[in-house]
Amino acid sequence: MTWAFISEQGDPSPYLSGGELILTTGSGLGQDRATMRHYVEQLAKAGAAALGFGISTFYSEVPPELINAAESAGLPLLAVPAGTRFAAISQFVTDHVSDDCQEGLQYAVAAQRDLTRASVSPYAARTIVERLAKVTRSWALLLDQDGRLRAAGPGARLHLARIQIDLPRLGEQSGATSLTMNVAGESVVLFSLNVGERVRGYLAVGRSAPFNRAEQDVLASAVSLLRADLQSASSVLDAQRRQRKAVFEAIAAGEARLATDIAEVLGVDCPEGNLRVALLGVPAGYEHELLEHAERDRGLRTVSALVVEWDRGRVVVVMPPAEGDIRTLESLLRRIPHARGAVSDPTPAQEFPEAWQQVRSVFSSAPGAAGKLAFAGDVATSGLIRHLTSAEARGWADMLLAPLAEKNRASKIDLRHTLRTFLAHNGQSDASAAVLGIHRHTLRYRMGKVAEVLGCDIEDPTTRAELWIALQLTDQP
Repeated sequence: MTWAFISEQGDPSPYLSGGELILTTGSGLGQDRATMRHYVEQLAKAGAAALGFGISTFYSEVPPELINAAESAGLPLLAVPAGTRFAAISQFVTDHVSDDCQEGLQYAVAAQRDLTRASVSPYAARTIVERLAKVTRSWALLLDQDGRLRAAGPGARLHLARIQIDLPRLGEQSGATSLTMNVAGESVVLFSLNVGERVRGYLAVGRSAPFNRAEQDVLASAVSLLRADLQSASSVLDAQRRQRKAVFEAIAAGEARLATDIAEVLGVDCPEGNLRVALLGVPAGYEHELLEHAERDRGLRTVSALVVEWDRGRVVVVMPPAEGDIRTLESLLRRIPHARGAVSDPTPAQEFPEAWQQVRSVFSSAPGAAGKLAFAGDVATSGLIRHLTSAEARGWADMLLAPLAEKNRASKIDLRHTLRTFLAHNGQSDASAAVLGIHRHTLRYRMGKVAEVLGCDIEDPTTRAELWIALQLTDQP
């Protein structure tokens, strides 16, 4: 209840903001059943907390029609005895609301202070969840972006399965970051924990009674602290990724000793001896999934593989040869839609730059089927492309594709990758669209944009050949 509002109007609902106790003697009401039903329905619709009906010279008792209407609308109805002043009731409500507000404020401040202390503990996320469950007398679950359990308050694990089932409901709410549900008779609030534009996890909190305003503020504070914790972890991860890439760039340049020194200073695992190098790729929309799966892959961690994001949607894996290493890579590719890759034979450190170049060439020129790994050693390296090494040839290729590169910088759609996939599949729309994960009509639209940007006829065989050669040349290091 937020306030006491005295009104003798036939419909005071336009002046209500929700939660008010309405006090009336009924002097402004008609006496027919329809009028009283409409009066009560409008109050309920406006969010009134209750209706207090004063016994007076207008009505010696509460009209039965009003009682029935209140019961039907679910609006509490109070009979105010004759002689009881509305002003006294209003003062009582005011004092009660003020006490409640003060109590709620003190509770929220104390709870938020407790959560803030938890946020600086060694295991911040888990401690925040446990403290939140305690201060709100609820159960709480913290899940990762895939819905897997990260932390749970006391007794919360019992609710895990049903919350995992309900996670898609939050995704169905366009732009929503929270969802209030009634699950098995309990009031449950589900929050998405976003870092930037990506969902990094979920928080679910529930109990039998709904959360009041002060408790909702505490929930919001917990969500903010958990998002900050995820943001901090994301920043650390970004730094680690940059460090791994620095080590790989030294290896790719043939500087094995330098790579070892850099890795030692940065605390990064650096595989040594004969190495395999693999280039894995996915179409737009699956970039983060590929990188995160590769970084978390247990098989790759076991052999201390170096996992690097080489480019958007492209991940490099450097690993020592070991039993089952190829199966590990193939298993990783099968877990991500439309993923493919190319891998080298075990290569001495001094020959690594050539192996890396060969893997890139094979990846570009022999895409293969989704989930498949192409072996660089099985692909002939002779042919026209290896003879086109002059600066003039590279300059021609760069100039030919320059409009496409400019368009890519201003667009979220990778038209270059679309063109490459289309040419790699001999202009077959269905196969190309399947690899890109788009509808063939979408592919047709994109290829129309490619033709428009480049000012050429994609259906012309000579044009296709030139574009394919240009793509190969511009992929060379």
